[in-house]
Amino acid sequence: MFDQLFTLSFAVMLIVVYFSGIIRGYTGFGSALLTVPALAILFGPVQAVAIEILIEIPVSIGLLPKAMKSFEKKTVLPILLTFVIFVPLGTFLLILIDPNIVKIVISLFVLFSVYLLSQQSQIKSLISTKANLIIGALSGFSQGLTGMAGPFFATALLARGDRSSITRANIVMLSAAIIGLSVASFFIFGLITNQTIFYALMASPAILLGAWTGSVLFEKYSSKNFKTVMLCVLIVSALFTLFDSLYFR
Repeated sequence: MFDQLFTLSFAVMLIVVYFSGIIRGYTGFGSALLTVPALAILFGPVQAVAIEILIEIPVSIGLLPKAMKSFEKKTVLPILLTFVIFVPLGTFLLILIDPNIVKIVISLFVLFSVYLLSQQSQIKSLISTKANLIIGALSGFSQGLTGMAGPFFATALLARGDRSSITRANIVMLSAAIIGLSVASFFIFGLITNQTIFYALMASPAILLGAWTGSVLFEKYSSKNFKTVMLCVLIVSALFTLFDSLYFR
């Protein structure tokens, strides 16, 4: 394991993880957009998702205190409850279903949702408990199977038209919850090895530094640019995932 610490590919991975941390710190989600493809080249797709969720743990802990002051319980709790059921289900199906098919569907959904968001400030139908339960079920299933739930529930929360501080707080809370459930599911199904933990420890400082940078940028510029940045991240996430699923299967 140690021989890979002094290679160009490992250095590139740390740079990628740092920039993914900036995205995570600013928007509350999105680090998997960069880290999973980069890690998949070194360790394969399953281990890439496993390492990604492990390095998210310290980031989630760091972002939680402030988010807990601003998040909306009536929005977050129904989604979180469905995570408990559907994250393990998605993880179980990881060995049975081609995750690329799910990624393609999610990418197309996100692109369509971004188009709707560009046409109006909010979507009233998403402001309901029933809608939150559906969002939670689909996000949880996606997380367990592909490690890609953030764009799904982030799109839905952004569509509600809440203040940027509330939207980001809700996203941070859900991201933390889904990471915790994912870690538990991956351990239960034996998808986390000693090597996974080792590389996660090596990459954690880079994503923590990036998340701190992203948080500082959010404090300075979120009032004017949050929705624009979110839409750009969602578009890039969907297009990148779609391209990766279609051409690198």
